[in-house]
This record gives sequence, structure tokens and C-alpha cells, in this order.
Amino acid sequence: MPRPSGASQPYRSSACRIGTHDACAEATKRFSSPAGLVTYEACACPCHLNSTSGKR
Repeated sequence: MPRPSGASQPYRSSACRIGTHDACAEATKRFSSPAGLVTYEACACPCHLNSTSGKR
């Protein structure tokens, strides 16, 4: 069943979407500045769930 438009999906990096999981460097949330004005989402690919280093 298709998702309704406007429904948010967990973020997955480009590397994980094309299957190059070892190249994904977005497994942890990070901030762009000390003030934390911009937050980059962490990749929610299941390949990161069983890893201690954040990479597969």
C-alpha cells in the first residue's frame, strides 16, 4: 500500500540506498555548529543497528 503524500520516512543516506553500506558516514546525528542551529539526521538504515562503530 502506498504511503500518503506528506508522510515522513526515516532518513537513509545515499550510500545505504544504493547498497554501499560501508561508505555510509551518516550513522550518527551531528550538528553543524557549536550552537546546534542545524541538525543533520542520522541514517536509519538497518545496517547500522548491529554495529558499535556506526558502520556495517
